[in-house]
Amino acid sequence: MRPGTALKAAAPALAAALVIGLIGLLGMWLDVPWLFPSLGPTIAIQAANPELPSARPWNVCAGHMIGLACAIAAIFVTGAAGEPSVASAHVLSGPRVAAAVLAVLLSTALQAAARARHPPAEATTLLFALGALQPELRSALAVAGGVALVALLGEPCRRMFARLAVES
Repeated sequence: MRPGTALKAAAPALAAALVIGLIGLLGMWLDVPWLFPSLGPTIAIQAANPELPSARPWNVCAGHMIGLACAIAAIFVTGAAGEPSVASAHVLSGPRVAAAVLAVLLSTALQAAARARHPPAEATTLLFALGALQPELRSALAVAGGVALVALLGEPCRRMFARLAVES
């Protein structure tokens, strides 16, 4: 292995970890839970696959917001709002499964229509549909803030790694 090759290979992972760390520290400092599981694959795509359309800020932001809206709508349409979360009950209920199916269906279709495909956003839909996050304004705002931060902080990473890929 040539000198610098290992560092170059590790750079996207280090950048992704740095962005997640910054979002986590900001969230701790301001007491806002901006860090949630869907952001991991989002920053991984931005850093490791910067050329993909799903890594672009539009896809990141619109994809997650579409997923969030579809999940909240599906929760209320299916009656899952009154069901315990899968994490606390350790069991899947019919309404939670129905909400998950409907949320992913709608989110995937609407992302395609908006040219905002972003597969990690489907994890956001499931976080809400399965009850890990509640369909409340506070949760929605925390998700929106986390998504905005990962888009803002991840974009310089995406551009840098896209430039490096072209140069090599």
